Amino acid sequence: MSPAEALRSELLRAIRDNLRDGASELARRALDALARYAEAPKGSLDDRKAALLAFADELGALRPSMVAIPNLVSRWRDAVRDFEGAPEALGPFARTQAQAVRTWADGARDATVRASLAQLEGAQRILTHSISSTVLDVLKRLPPARTEVIVTESRPGREGWELGATLAAQGLSVSYITDAQGGLFIAQADAILVGADALLADGTVVNKAGTYLLALAAKDQNVPFWVCAESFKCTTTPAHAFALEERSGSELGPPPVPGLKARNLYFEMTPPRLITGWLSNEPLAPRFAPKGA
Repeated sequence: MSPAEALRSELLRAIRDNLRDGASELARRALDALARYAEAPKGSLDDRKAALLAFADELGALRPSMVAIPNLVSRWRDAVRDFEGAPEALGPFARTQAQAVRTWADGARDATVRASLAQLEGAQRILTHSISSTVLDVLKRLPPARTEVIVTESRPGREGWELGATLAAQGLSVSYITDAQGGLFIAQADAILVGADALLADGTVVNKAGTYLLALAAKDQNVPFWVCAESFKCTTTPAHAFALEERSGSELGPPPVPGLKARNLYFEMTPPRLITGWLSNEPLAPRFAPKGA
């Protein structure tokens, strides 16, 4: 295996096997991977360009439920595809483009955080599920002296464990609960705030399994359910055609007996009728409205 092939495999594996980070963070890691790989291919301009575009396609297809990855990668891909110049200049150009897309994504995140903070002003107890780097930024900027965050464990990866520890270290009061207790604690919350791995054509949110049950309980108990997500997580793909990522059932620690199959779907869909609103870097509700409405 050549050094370029070895690097490519290493970078792809790092994205594919990362079950700790949310979509926004993994999309940024994909851009970092493009930057690292940018000067690995050799040969003519066409050969180098073909290798970079093929790598981008592989990155974009690794995590089908995380739309942010292919959406940000496609911004980079368009620029690299149209590059004309000396072969040796393609690598530095591709690396610079990866950083430019990352800078744009960071700006979208910051605007999303500001929109979320404005909506949550006055909320003292917020419940969240799974982990989202954007939601984490929101929660870290809330006044610690008067903010409590209820964090679900979020099995099987227990992303909530890391999130809870991070927030507590920031000085916030944190209640750490099992996923099954979500419905019990919603009545104590002023708002539910979750991230998104994708936002479908009608506003359906794709997020960690367990989100739908929280949204149902929030609707039943009249607690606002907010989705915090940058616009680059939007896709025109309808719900019936969207692929939900499933991982190995062994993560659940099932009984090792014949005839028992463990299912481990990481993501699920929550319909827009259960969502109070989408907090983002741009208004999203108009694009989710039914045609002719």
